[in-house]
Parts: sequence; C-alpha cells; structure tokens
Amino acid sequence: MEKRKKEEEEENPPAAGSLWDDLLPEIHREILSRVPYRSLCRFKCVSTAWLALCADPAVRRRSPQTLTGFFCYSQVDVGGGRRHYGVSFLNLSGWGRPMVDDPSLSFVRGYRHVTPIHCCSGILICYCWKFDMSDEADFVVCNPATKEIWAALPVPQNEMMTRLNTARLCFDPAIPCRFKVFVFVQSFAGVQRVEVYSSDTGQWTSVGSAWSSENLMIAEESGCVYFNGSLHLAVCHPVVKVVDWEVVIRSMVTFDTEGETWRRIRMPDTSNNGFFGLSQGRLYTGHVENEGRCRLLVWVLEDHASGLWTLKCTASILELLGSPCRAPNEFYQAVAIHPDCNLIFLEDAGQEALLMSYNMDTGKLDIVCSLGDRWAQRFHPYIPCFVEKPPVPQ
Repeated sequence: MEKRKKEEEEENPPAAGSLWDDLLPEIHREILSRVPYRSLCRFKCVSTAWLALCADPAVRRRSPQTLTGFFCYSQVDVGGGRRHYGVSFLNLSGWGRPMVDDPSLSFVRGYRHVTPIHCCSGILICYCWKFDMSDEADFVVCNPATKEIWAALPVPQNEMMTRLNTARLCFDPAIPCRFKVFVFVQSFAGVQRVEVYSSDTGQWTSVGSAWSSENLMIAEESGCVYFNGSLHLAVCHPVVKVVDWEVVIRSMVTFDTEGETWRRIRMPDTSNNGFFGLSQGRLYTGHVENEGRCRLLVWVLEDHASGLWTLKCTASILELLGSPCRAPNEFYQAVAIHPDCNLIFLEDAGQEALLMSYNMDTGKLDIVCSLGDRWAQRFHPYIPCFVEKPPVPQ
C-alpha cells in the first residue's frame, strides 16, 4: 500500500507553484522587514501586493531605521498670492517623493499653525496655535510615520510662562510605552524652572532649575539630544565683555528625566553656526570658521564623565571645492551629523543655497541637493519610528 502511494505521488507530484505560492508572502515579509525604510518606500511602487506588504505595520516595526531626511522650514503658498514659512520635508537623497508623505503635518487637525520644536527618535513635539485666534496653544506630540497624535497638552500656565520658553521631548524606542515633555521656563536672567509632563501619569510637575543661571538661555534652535537617560542641550550665555567685545560662550547642559542630576559642560564650539548631535553612541559638535579657508572643525565627547572634547577632524571647505578664495557672499554652516556614520551635513548659505555632505573617513565633499528657500538653521533630523502608540494614562 505504501509502495503504491509513493508511486502515485511520483507520477502525480503536487503543483510546482502551490507550496512556493504559500510561502512567498512570508518570505517577502521576512526580507522586507530587514531593509531600511527608504527601500520600503521605493518598493511600494512594484505592485499592489508589494504596497500592502510594505505598509504592513509588523514589517515596518521590524525594519531597521536610520536617517531618512530633515523636517525644515520653507515658504509655502497659503493662497491669495501670500507665502509664509511652513513645514516641509527634505529627503536625504535630495530627490524623489518625500519619505514623509505628509510633510505639512496636516493630520494634526484643529490648529491654525503647527510648528515643530524638537524631533526625538522619530517622534515630534510641535507648538500648535488654536483656531480661535486667542493666545492659547497646545504642545502636540505626534508620530509622522504613522500619522498619529500621541498627546495634545495645553501649554502649562503660570506667572512665568512667557514667549521665551521652549520645549523638548524625551522618547526612547526601547521603552515605547512612555515619553516625557520638558518645558524650560526662562526669563532674560536664564532658565528658572522646568515643567515636566509624564505620559505615565498624564500630569505636569514643576522642578526648580539647579543650573547656575548666568543668563543661560535655551533658544528654539538650540540643539538637543536624549542620551544615557538625560537630555543634553547646547545653550548660549553672555559673559563679561573682554576688551569691549561681548563674547557668547556655548555650553552643554544636561538634565536627567527624574530631575535629580543637573550638569553643565563647556563646549569647544564658540560659534553659533554649528551643530550638536549624537552619532554612533557619542556626542559631537562642530562649526565652520568662515574666515580664511572656511575651515570645518568637528569635536567628539570621548569621555562623558570628564566633559573633555577631542578634536575629531578639520577640513578646508574651499580646498575641497577647489576654490582659491571665499567670495563676499560665500558662507557655510554645519547643520547636522548622520547618526550611523561619520557624515557631516553642511549648508552653503550663499546664492546657491546647497545642502552638502562631508565624509570624515574619506575626506570627500558631495552636494546633496538645492535647499531653495529652506531655512537650514531649523533642521530636524528625522528617523522613522513605527512603535505602537503609548496607552492613555488612566
């Protein structure tokens, strides 16, 4: 009997494609979950079936994520021949459809103006003005990748809440069920206190600033990184005039999420046209000296405990471009660092308005794309995040 059955199977094998057809979607799903998000976006165009696979939340959550572009500001048409600064998205490749297909954040409904303040691990916190034309506004925490609003928090009101205040977001994808919002309450005398919102409790708490003030200010464009359980912010503060020159010294301040550890570290960058970011598990800062050969300088914080910065590299932008001298309107600034490699992003702020990249390993300078009317000082590096929305606290 068994011999006859075996002979029948050999004579009438199952359809060649039946088993493969059953396995094919799972194989595709496994392969796609291992490619970067940028590739997923391109593969959506292959077919309807691939569009469904690439949009599968299970695939996207497993897909390794890296820098895909920047949220930035540019002039947008608001009708009636009027143009105002609004939010746009710039692909890292410099071409093609935006990796974020809703760069204007139109899914954040119910507000007349939405302004991103800080991007942390792919999650945005925005300052949103209400439609009633009052001075009331919300801090909205949202996920552009999934078009979800995680929280709309009324701006905390007290006698010290002024236009000088700014907010930052703390979010760790390794603990996706929680996030924190920090509002730095400051006057012209510096940061006075910090209002902290926790998604665990759904409540605001107030913590007095333990930084020595010295007019220490956190501006809207101040760089901010969440690293090793603490916020790290690049800030400015004036010092006593030296030979009639008022110098601005940049510092880095740290603030842990529990409000127990406050620290200040002197930064080597004394210029305001620099960047501050995290790459490969270390903090970096850098800027361009626009005098002479337009020299790029980049430092890395090798020893976080000592607060000592190490000069990572120097490079002459004019030499890399093969230019004999700097034109009167030629100006460069460093705007960001790639989180996964030694790549620095620079803006040519002259007539060309270009975004460039400098590879510290190869010493190669490349042009990424034209910036047009985008404002490079307000670049928010973006890494997609597909974690589930945190639960609403009870």
